[in-house]
Amino acid sequence: MDKPAKKAIIIKVNGKEQPYTTAMSALPQWSSEQNEEQSEEQHDFIEWDKQYKTKRSPWRSFLFAIALAVVLGTSFGFLVLTIIPTAEKTASPATLQQEQKEEAPIAQRTETVFVIQGGVFQDEKAANVYVQKIKAQQRPSVMIGKQPVYVFLGMALTKEEAKQIASLYESLGIDTYVKAWNVSIDEKESEPFVMAVSAISRLLNGQQLQNEQWKQLQSYSPHNEQVKKAYEALFTFRQSNDQKQLWKAQQHILHVLQ
Repeated sequence: MDKPAKKAIIIKVNGKEQPYTTAMSALPQWSSEQNEEQSEEQHDFIEWDKQYKTKRSPWRSFLFAIALAVVLGTSFGFLVLTIIPTAEKTASPATLQQEQKEEAPIAQRTETVFVIQGGVFQDEKAANVYVQKIKAQQRPSVMIGKQPVYVFLGMALTKEEAKQIASLYESLGIDTYVKAWNVSIDEKESEPFVMAVSAISRLLNGQQLQNEQWKQLQSYSPHNEQVKKAYEALFTFRQSNDQKQLWKAQQHILHVLQ
């Protein structure tokens, strides 16, 4: 029997019918036009990708700059927080020591003396009238307090010495009263103050100071203005033997009570 004739397989490629053979590739062959179209599409895709990447680039740079700024800012912040407390801790002891020196109160010492009181008044006006009467007699006086106001005419280290000074006022018709009185004074000025009070009262009572006592007085350098002036008056008396200088010294030493 005759074998039936094989029918040729016809396929269309680019709109044209062509017989299929085994020699032909299993995949269809693209025409040059199709290859050009494919190349154009690929070129367009590459161009689009480039444009997309180009458009993205500024944003990526911007975001990168922000991130870098945040990192740097955070790092700088930690650095400042680390350095400043250390500097403060280093400076704090010196600052604290300086403040303590400035705020530290001056050490005070209380000395007890015996004062010659001339009178006690309810107000300064009445006390001032009395003080003017004392000044007219060329004698020292000082007003202490507000209400009442005390008027003191002199002082000494002991009650006996104070009474002897008080007797010098009797001839002037001035009544007096001797009593103890506490004086608050800078601790560094305490010894010069006590020595001045002792020297003045002894000299007013007619006693003499030995050379050693004068040398001891000379060894002091008081900073209190009134104590310093009292010392100046004492040494002026030593040179001139003028009794007025003793009363002047007594006046300055009385101002320490104010």
